[in-house]
Amino acid sequence: MRLLEGKTLSAEILASLAPRIAEVRERLGRAPSLAIVNYFADSPSAVYVKRKIAACGKLGITVKLFSPAASEGYPAFKTLLARLGADPAYDAIMLERPLPDGFETLETWDALPAAKDVDGLSSLNMGRLFIAKRFAELESGNFFVPCTALAVIRLLKHHGFDVAGKNIAVAGRSAVVGRPLAHMLTGLDATVTLCHTRTRDIAGVFKRSDIVILAAGKAKWVKKEMLGPGAVVIDVGTNFDESGKMCGDADEDIKDTAAAVTPVPGGVGPVTLACLLEAAVKAAELAPKPERGGIILT
Repeated sequence: MRLLEGKTLSAEILASLAPRIAEVRERLGRAPSLAIVNYFADSPSAVYVKRKIAACGKLGITVKLFSPAASEGYPAFKTLLARLGADPAYDAIMLERPLPDGFETLETWDALPAAKDVDGLSSLNMGRLFIAKRFAELESGNFFVPCTALAVIRLLKHHGFDVAGKNIAVAGRSAVVGRPLAHMLTGLDATVTLCHTRTRDIAGVFKRSDIVILAAGKAKWVKKEMLGPGAVVIDVGTNFDESGKMCGDADEDIKDTAAAVTPVPGGVGPVTLACLLEAAVKAAELAPKPERGGIILT
């Protein structure tokens, strides 16, 4: 079985950012800057927050973590978004999910400033994503797409997989991974089946697929008997098993069936991190140049 690690690609992306960061410093008189908003210190995504902060430090990206309490309520969250959006000290905003109950609303995605929304969740960025017909339009556009979905595409390309004409199953229909990823793959001429909790005979769908992408958030859910021989499995799951160890959506026994699989951790995660920091640098590149006296036009 071939192991599709993501650390090599992640390192390549991060290495490519150094000259771009230097150019931002020259143009703006400061480093690119990222604001991270995280409500839950014990969520699976929070595992990556420390890694993001550490990676920013190594690259020279300014980063600040905001950890508001859910008890402050939705109005305080909206106020924080507005403040970060208007503050020229921050080029990029990363909202760590999950958000508190009732916070993930259309009002939130409308309020998230598209120019700083490096994970592509704002209404404007998401609309631009789904209007695009070809993947090349996403690569060349001055907007942002969900980093995890983008990381899957880049990891497949890095390991030499051409998805054109392939049958691909995507398990999970979230706005962060499943739906945008299915659209991206379609833009690369793949035939995609987007699976979810109401999909009938999901194992049958998997068995008929050349590539199976797992983003359901169910620890060790997929077993070897659910896959066809020679399947390529991209495991986006970030879960913790009964012993507290991080694991994906696929069980370890799939190695007996799959031809190639991404490890968890060490697969999609490092590439997602690199894509996020790349997007933060891109946001700084697109930011207005400050006027004399240090005031930035907005």
